[in-house]
Amino acid sequence: MNKGLISVVIVLAYLTFMLVITVANGRKKKIAENAVSFFLAGRGVSAILLPLVMIAAVQSTFAFLGAPGMYYTHGVSFMVLVLSQVWVALMVLYFGNKIRKLAKKNGYLSIGDYFADRYDSPYMKVLASIISVVMTMVFLAMQYVGTARALAVLSGGAVPYNIAILIPVIFSLLYVIIGGAKGIVLLDAIQAIILLTGILVAAWVALRPVGGIQALFQNTAESIPALLSRPGPRGLYGNQYWIMQFIVLPFGIWLCPHVWRVSLMAKDEKALSRSAISIPVSQVLIYGFAAMFVGFAGHQLINPADVTAADNILPLMMTRHAHWLIVVFILAAAMSAGVSTMTAMLLVTSQIVSQDIILYGRKAKISDKQNILISRIIVLVMTMIASGIALNPPQTLVQVVQDVAYTGLAQLAPPFVAGLYWKGARKEGVIAGLTVGTIILFATRILRLSPFGWPGFMWAFAINIVLVVGVSLALKNRDNSRVEEKFFSAV
Repeated sequence: MNKGLISVVIVLAYLTFMLVITVANGRKKKIAENAVSFFLAGRGVSAILLPLVMIAAVQSTFAFLGAPGMYYTHGVSFMVLVLSQVWVALMVLYFGNKIRKLAKKNGYLSIGDYFADRYDSPYMKVLASIISVVMTMVFLAMQYVGTARALAVLSGGAVPYNIAILIPVIFSLLYVIIGGAKGIVLLDAIQAIILLTGILVAAWVALRPVGGIQALFQNTAESIPALLSRPGPRGLYGNQYWIMQFIVLPFGIWLCPHVWRVSLMAKDEKALSRSAISIPVSQVLIYGFAAMFVGFAGHQLINPADVTAADNILPLMMTRHAHWLIVVFILAAAMSAGVSTMTAMLLVTSQIVSQDIILYGRKAKISDKQNILISRIIVLVMTMIASGIALNPPQTLVQVVQDVAYTGLAQLAPPFVAGLYWKGARKEGVIAGLTVGTIILFATRILRLSPFGWPGFMWAFAINIVLVVGVSLALKNRDNSRVEEKFFSAV
């Protein structure tokens, strides 16, 4: 057996060991298996574990594959992602804590539950659920793409991409179906530590052959100076795209269902506050330093002809410039990043589809056992759909997620924030804003329109806000006592 196959076997052993931990931890928890325990770990994740769970949810294979690929392609401009994470942390602190209290008080499991209750609108619940599921499925599919690419490179070609994709698909499915949220909390915590360690080791491997950080930037400035300035070699990070990263992108990240639900899992405000701090800290380590070093070093260490996809730059560099056991560890860490995010996404999409769509209005008529069985079946279906999408992957993972998933999820922000802080937000306003904003988002993307040079998602987001505010103000004289009493009294 060659080293490539041995490496894959070691990764499989690692994933199997993590599965054993998941099963053992799930059985150890003395929590009745119901929707709250299966999806939200009983709303009792501590201040020790929740920050690591948040890191595992936010960080993914993009840390090892997508981010180095973006730095390789677009240069230092990609660092705007790090700057925008300050907003995400503040959203967790303020929006997250407020919705945590409301969710515990009113029994919310998802953003659809909140919308239905706040606006007395089944339509808002269903539309928000559909947007959440569709965008998360895009994100999930890209996780499968990233891990399969890493495994294919690790095996030295012995395991082709279409076979490699089965490994993350099978293991992520088993983690969720067997463990549920209560079983994978400890798994996420362990994998968060492994992924942070792995990306830092990868940065060290990349810096050694180029002579260190100073030499890396000197060589980059001499060979491809456009990497060190905005808008980058391909001109992507112009003013409009840069602004999007500060306004739309943070809302899209925060409203990713698998990130949003972490707030509902928190035991208390202390746990949530620590999880908020973990976001910028992990982003700086990964995207502010490690991924950039790997991406820039790729131009100096790898022949461009060998880079069939920018996302392969890290595995290519590791396999050529590190001992194979170090390579195995780094790519196992990449798998940790991917699998932890996959499990969170599978849990939350199955939750939304089962609780907010299929069983909407009928949950009281079935037992907890039947509810969980339906949810597990949906996990299987979601896995099959996402893996099917992943069989025909794009060249760049991050670009797809930023421009499709995050911008779509950001459309939920105006009705979400308005509902939390503005008594005057009316059902008709948020329905108009979310509906029209979503239509504009997809229409401009399909038709490839950028009116007046601004991308469609900026128009969609702005018009969404205008409609929410404008229509609500036009209906300000309507009775709103129910909302004021339930949502703006002491929570």
